[in-house]
Amino acid sequence: MTDADEFLGPGVVERFRAEGDDVVAVSTPLGSRAEVEALVASEGPFDVLVANLEAPITVAPVEAHDDATLGHLFDRLVHPLFWLLGACVPSMRERGTGIVVVPTSATVLRSSGHPIAGYESARAAQLAVVRSAAKELAGDGVRINALAPNFIENPSYFPPETVADPEFQAAVRSEVPAKRLGTAAEAAAVVWWLASPEASYIHGVVLPTDGGWRLG
Repeated sequence: MTDADEFLGPGVVERFRAEGDDVVAVSTPLGSRAEVEALVASEGPFDVLVANLEAPITVAPVEAHDDATLGHLFDRLVHPLFWLLGACVPSMRERGTGIVVVPTSATVLRSSGHPIAGYESARAAQLAVVRSAAKELAGDGVRINALAPNFIENPSYFPPETVADPEFQAAVRSEVPAKRLGTAAEAAAVVWWLASPEASYIHGVVLPTDGGWRLG
């Protein structure tokens, strides 16, 4: 589990440990391919990789997305996904089994009302990797899938102080058909299901986990 203290990390770690699984929870952001390879060599091989990658959302007009902004988003959300797959997939192929779950964002299914083109582009790139890799790896017994969360309680995007704001609560009731935030446990249940034998014939999907927000 990467970015274990951010995004969906805390809830997912709690769920997997409650199921009796041994979890290697990495909290420090991944900075290089060599770092990832060293981590996998030390702690792996892994049966399940949850590539939970987080980056602050840059709200700015598209013309204001400079190279530094775009570079940071892709360095946090896209490049580490390739590094993780590069380090974890070979042993999965060799064993003929393995599972990868990638939390992306519901903005890959419906564009946000805010100007966040860089963030949406990086999340969409993650989904492209999932779909391409899923087709490539399915015949080797390796499953890779994604979920597309939004309006889920989490420390990165919807921390407690935001959740407690009455204006935010009103916005949730207006924007989310379910009229509430999803819980960390609900998102973790989706990750766990995708990683479980119950999803054994599921390859290359992106599972909406957004209370219906993508429906507009």
